[in-house]
Amino acid sequence: MKEAIFRLRERIRLSPLVSSSIYMLQNIRATFAGRLKSAAPAAGARPKGVALCLRFRDEARYLDEWIDYHLRAGVAHFFLYNNFSADDFRAPLSRHLENGTVTLIDWPFKPASPGAEEDCISRAIGRYAWVGFLDADEFLVIKDGRSVEEYLRDFPRTGGVALHWYYFGSNGHRTRPACGVISGYTRRQRQPNRHVKCFVRPESVTQNRNSHSWFFRGARWAVNEYGKAVLGSIGKPTAVNAWINHYYCKSLEDFQEKAQRSSTLDAAGIKYPSRKLQNSESAIQASNDVEDLSAIEYFRARGGGESAPSSA
Repeated sequence: MKEAIFRLRERIRLSPLVSSSIYMLQNIRATFAGRLKSAAPAAGARPKGVALCLRFRDEARYLDEWIDYHLRAGVAHFFLYNNFSADDFRAPLSRHLENGTVTLIDWPFKPASPGAEEDCISRAIGRYAWVGFLDADEFLVIKDGRSVEEYLRDFPRTGGVALHWYYFGSNGHRTRPACGVISGYTRRQRQPNRHVKCFVRPESVTQNRNSHSWFFRGARWAVNEYGKAVLGSIGKPTAVNAWINHYYCKSLEDFQEKAQRSSTLDAAGIKYPSRKLQNSESAIQASNDVEDLSAIEYFRARGGGESAPSSA
């Protein structure tokens, strides 16, 4: 019964007309009753630069690579929310904490979202022009090699920019490779995914909707790389100028490790977990259609040297 309800929910959610209509109704309501509706930068504040927000749990081995990569991409600061981690996550973060690049917040709440994202907005408003919301298995790529701040200057009149995923597979790895994520996993699905991740102007949002979307002041919306409206979590897939490499599966070892851990992310993730042990073998066979070195190439274009960063 639970599975049937989930399938029906997904069918409704993935209908463009239905999902966009629901989003706009909710967006209008949030204009008047959103949890962040009174948030505004202090008088005279001049926010600049781009920050990233990350909720993480037991991701110690991947944090250093993820931060180093996005520093090269031009991110100015990182707000990291520790959500019940049991590993030694402070070790890879130590140098970033010392130089002030990372703000570490202990977030012992279940679910973690939307509270963590909205807390990040309150910390960033008046300080940073944009905040992006990514996971530790997501890496931003900008085709022409520009920094993320330079890229976002192309969107002066919008409160949010939504970038589509490319789903990456296991590359046939049953055990975790010794190299970093972007060099160890170079095969992906042929087409981009309908789901998006957002960069938003902190003063423009009224409420976090879920991991993929926000509500905006004046019932506005995020736009894709061509300036077209993205009404909610999904849109017509496009990944030409900028996108997110989503290393969802990684190795069989990684997939099974996450599948055995109950989600604390959000209400939907807790109720309908996307990773299941019985799906392990099919998961590592999926999304290996074409080779894609875009993350490695972008890292090098941003001055990252001849090799990709390695996991800690």
